[in-house]
Amino acid sequence: MAIQFKVLTVAIPLWIVDATTAPHWLISATMLTGTLIVVAFQVRAGRNVDSPAAGARAYRWAGVAFLIACTLISLSAGIPAWAAATLLITAVVIHTIGELWHSAAGFEVSFALAPPHATGQYLGVFGLGAGLAEAFGPGLLIALCITWGRPGWYVAGAMFALTGLAAPPAVRWAQRQQHALQAQLTPAEKASTV
Repeated sequence: MAIQFKVLTVAIPLWIVDATTAPHWLISATMLTGTLIVVAFQVRAGRNVDSPAAGARAYRWAGVAFLIACTLISLSAGIPAWAAATLLITAVVIHTIGELWHSAAGFEVSFALAPPHATGQYLGVFGLGAGLAEAFGPGLLIALCITWGRPGWYVAGAMFALTGLAAPPAVRWAQRQQHALQAQLTPAEKASTV
């Protein structure tokens, strides 16, 4: 799901230039819109994401938001400039709301599910996903959304939505594993992990 960070910085700018009649200055407007929403609402968006279950729900909502945003972006091709601009700004707002949920979920789940004795290792593996998205996300989004066009946006949106839908069962599985490991510890080991 971390590939979503490249939608606003790579895919939308290329889409605006290559596939829409929207003015090119809209690239700056989309980035500014997303940035302002994150600055204004990140704390508020994360306020209720206070447990792994809440994080899993936030992942699910993020996936839905990304699907809606990708669909709107795809519809911006081949229409008048004002309509394309309206769809793109709306998509950026929805995508950024998803980004807020995604970030809040990532922080909660990555910290809450890491065992106290191995927090660094768990966060390192979690961060590896962001690094892979940074490395491969632009190429994937360009291949899907720019080269393939409108169907690629639907595929990308579906990929995000399916990832979001997979989060709640994955978090429940991780919590079961965490509880099973805790049950196997001796009382002295339990005391040392607190």
